[in-house]
Formats: sequence, structure tokens, C-alpha cells
Amino acid sequence: MLINIGFAKLLLPPGVIGQFETFVLVSGMVSFFWVSGIINSLVALYPKKSPGEQEDLIFNTFIALVLLSAVAAGGLLLFADNLLAFLHKNEGNSTIRLAVFYVLFSTPAFIGEYVLFLHDRKKELLLYGIACALLILAAALVPVLLHLPVAYAMEGLVVFAMLKLAYTLVVIGRYGTFRFNAALLIQTLKFSLPLILSVFVSGSAEYIDGIIVKGKFDDMFFAIYRYGAKELPILLVVANTLSTGMIPAISANLEDGLKELKEKSGRLMHIFFPISIVLMLASPYLYLHVFNSSFIYSALIFNIYLLLVIPRVLFPQTILIGLHRPRFVLISSIIEIIINVSVSVYLADKVGLAGIAAGTFVAYTFDKLFLMAVAFWVFGISPNRYVKLIPYLVYVTLLLVAFFAGLVLLQNI
Repeated sequence: MLINIGFAKLLLPPGVIGQFETFVLVSGMVSFFWVSGIINSLVALYPKKSPGEQEDLIFNTFIALVLLSAVAAGGLLLFADNLLAFLHKNEGNSTIRLAVFYVLFSTPAFIGEYVLFLHDRKKELLLYGIACALLILAAALVPVLLHLPVAYAMEGLVVFAMLKLAYTLVVIGRYGTFRFNAALLIQTLKFSLPLILSVFVSGSAEYIDGIIVKGKFDDMFFAIYRYGAKELPILLVVANTLSTGMIPAISANLEDGLKELKEKSGRLMHIFFPISIVLMLASPYLYLHVFNSSFIYSALIFNIYLLLVIPRVLFPQTILIGLHRPRFVLISSIIEIIINVSVSVYLADKVGLAGIAAGTFVAYTFDKLFLMAVAFWVFGISPNRYVKLIPYLVYVTLLLVAFFAGLVLLQNI
């Protein structure tokens, strides 16, 4: 976000910012799912191992990340001139090639912070996070301050990734052993596979939308879309934490778990609906003054993404997983992706960038409605047992009123 603001305040043209956003999109698109799956496997397996096995697990998890980063980078390099050419249009293949190096260096380095976390190195982890934040800001913004092409900002991130990888090797040397264990590596990959698939299905919407935008619009519009396509990050973290944390309670005692879920999800409504309503009304002015006038249209995209609070505070997936019926969640996620792609492509042709954001909202909402229908028709669990329906419907109404009021404000700026 700070890099986005910095680029806007330095009056970098949206088309040029779009090149940088393409670099970020491509790097994340080929790595987000397997990095998350491998890291989550490490966190899950580590406490169950003996001290010696823990040391081996750290290094062999690192090896798994290195191998998969090489596969991802190789795939990008292989298709840079043809299949992925539409992502960067007239920029040649420099953006893709820089993304190749960034993936190679940055993805294996993610393990470093988790090794510190597993060893309860809270102070060191905090300092590491602050240092990384400052370095990545400097790497991206200093070249632009020096009036260099935006490719230097991408190269700055590659250099930052190399420094982060070097520090990660130091951390591995401190808490692990540089000892290859093929059996442990295979075990890690097997354990990670379901998690990788799950994250890929559930987390691909952002990248699907980005690909659709890149395929239909130029870099200027891509930057405008990316600056607006930002869901409330705090809501996402809190909602995911609540969803995961309530699964054991649902499994242990369905009735008590549903009551607790209803109370806790109600608290989320009272926090995040008012915040979303305020942001919807303020976003036209925030985007005008925090960024600049080139990104006014991003406020509309942002407001559509704020509507995602409507499905986010519903938790039928938690109930189904707690009842040990995760296949319904996977089925719904697959249908969600199909809806997201088809509706986004259709609406993009009809109403432009806003249609792509609307497609994401439609897909997410369908996912929750489908799972709620499964909970009701298959397991006999009605929504009022885990949702405070009256406050929810009142908040949804107020949010929609705020959304249309925001449209009026945007038209008058």
C-alpha cells in the first residue's frame, strides 16, 4: 500500500505503474498456493518431531521451496514469449524475466520468518519484519525518486529478495542442519499437497481477476484496477482466524459451537460493517488525496470490494469442515472459480473494470449461499442458528445504501 501511495505521489503515470503491478501479479500468481501449502505443513509437522528431526525438517522444507520455485520460474521463462505475452503486451519480456528471478530468490526466503516464529523469537521476528518493510520500500521507491525507469524498482525488489534469502540461510544454519533427507522431503511434499490444492482453489480469485484485466485492458487500466481491488485486510485475517478457530468447537459439540459461532460472527458484523460503510462514503476523497486524481475510478473498484464484507461474515464453511464434510467446501470453491471467470469476463465486456470486481463479489456470495444451502438441506442447520439475521440484514441494507451514495459522490467529484 505504501509503495502504491509513493508511486502515485511521485506522479508516476498509471501505465508505468501497471508494469510494476504486472511484475507483482505474475510473481504471486505462480507461487502463492505452494508457498502457503509448504509453510503450513512445516508449522503443522514441526511440533510432532524430535529435536533432531525438527532440524532436518527445516532444511528439507527449504529444499522443497527451492525446488518448486525453480519449477515455477522455469515455467515462467518457458512461456514468457508466448502464452504469457498478453500479460505485458508491448513491454517485451523484461517484466516476466525479472519475475523469474524474483520468484527464484524470494519464495524460498519465506521460511526464515516461520523458523523464527517456531522458536518463539518474538523480538527478532518483529525487528526482521520492520527491516524487511523498510528495505522493500527503499528498493521500490528510491529508483523512482532518482527518475530511473520502473524496471529498476523491480530490480530493487530482486536485490531485496537476494538479501532476504541470504539472511534465511543464516537462520537455517542456526536452527536447522544442512542435511538432505529424501524421505522427509517426500513426506513434506505429500503432506503439503492437499493444502496446496486447497489454497490454490480458495485464493486464486485475485489472480484470475488480474489476468482478465490484463487480457482486456492496457497497463494504465490495470494499475487503476489494482489500486482499487483491495479487500479490508484486517477483516480477511480476523474472519479466517475465526473460521479456523471455531472448527474444533463445532466438531466437539455442534449446538454449543453454533451458538458460539453466532455470537462471535455477530461481533464481527458490529465492527466491520460500520467501518465498510464509512470507507464507502469516504473513498472518493481518500483516493483523490491519498493517491491522486488519476485513481478516482479506483474508488469504485474499492467500494465493490468492500461489499465482500457481506459474505465474509458468514461461516457455513466452518460448520461443514467441523462436521468433517470438507468435500462440499471444495466443490463450492471450484464452482466459485467458474462463476468468477465467466461472470467477470461477461461483465467486463458490458461495464468495464467495475464488472470484473462485480464478478468477484457475485462468485464469493454464491459460495457462501451454496454452503448455507448445503448446511440447511443436507444437515438441517438453518442460518438463524449461526447468524444474527436481523442485524445482518439491517447492516446489508445500510451498506448497499452507502454503496449507491458513494456512486453519487464519485460522479460529483
